[in-house]
Amino acid sequence: MSGHRSHEPGDAPATSTTPPIIDEAVALRIAALVAPTQRSDAREAARLRAAVAADLVEVDRAARAWTGLGAELPPTHVQVVSRTGWVRANLVGLRGALDPLSLRLRTSPAGRRVGARLVGMQLGTLLGLLSTKVLGQFILPLGGPGRSQLVLVGPNLLELGRRHGTLADDVRRTVLLHELAHRLQFDAVPWLGEHLRGLLRRYLDAARLDPAVLVELLGRIPEVLRALREEASLTPILQLVLTDEQRAVVEEAQAMMSLLEGHGNATMYGAAHGVVRDPERVRAALEERRTDLAARILTAVAGLELKRRQYREGERFVRKVVEQVGTEGLNRAFSGPTSLPTPREIGDPEAWLTRVHGGAQGQATP
Repeated sequence: MSGHRSHEPGDAPATSTTPPIIDEAVALRIAALVAPTQRSDAREAARLRAAVAADLVEVDRAARAWTGLGAELPPTHVQVVSRTGWVRANLVGLRGALDPLSLRLRTSPAGRRVGARLVGMQLGTLLGLLSTKVLGQFILPLGGPGRSQLVLVGPNLLELGRRHGTLADDVRRTVLLHELAHRLQFDAVPWLGEHLRGLLRRYLDAARLDPAVLVELLGRIPEVLRALREEASLTPILQLVLTDEQRAVVEEAQAMMSLLEGHGNATMYGAAHGVVRDPERVRAALEERRTDLAARILTAVAGLELKRRQYREGERFVRKVVEQVGTEGLNRAFSGPTSLPTPREIGDPEAWLTRVHGGAQGQATP
């Protein structure tokens, strides 16, 4: 966003004995080409940053009150960043996360450099496209312990304001509520981030890197693409390229992300009273934004329909549990890895209530 350059922690690449698997410089250059920087009026940008700062205390308080998480945490810090700043922050969050895969690749240093550039080009293209749509994000460092970041993408919020006028204020606060829920989840539940990193390590450790196997898989791609068109599902591709262990990890991770995203969605509407004037109009505006042509194309490219399904299924799970045992009862899900809902339980909240609470406890007011 014009007039504001955020200083994300770790802007300089970390030194490591492990060759990087992502060329960040290439990724940033490609992202900038895919999503050219939009010049915003400096006064408009300053007004947005001031509005976010003015919102933050009240919205942070509302999120903590509704979720019952993070009462002891320090105040939340939010950065308003450009689209390039959002891409950079995500690259920082990925540093070190793919090192286990890099160590298993038996290529020369020159080959690794070429591979890192190719990965950088692919990731830069995807992040560049996404940077034109994302309104906000809580970014967890996936490579290991480090500073997380909560960011709002300034140009996209300003664009939304031009389209929706005063409703944009409500949208901004709603997005903040959702991302604050994620901040509270990970910062108030210390084991959660390491559990997610553990799932990623298990996934990478189980990856198929045998060239002979990869050649065999390439030969089966046409039949998988036919099944993909007929079923309109990512399942055929996942069945083709993933090992049994990876598929198990994906199912476990999807259940966890459904809980987290559903909890975020439930928070942004459940905690809206007194913070957001017209939550239903906001929901309609966000849904309209998700269904425009460009968003549908990007959804197909990035596989984001899976994330939307996580929102829907997770929000249903959270609402059902909160109806039965309140937010305090829902927070039992954050008491340890064994209390997280399983893939089956996301679709059957009663099964989770029976396992974790010994059955539904009747109506409870959150």
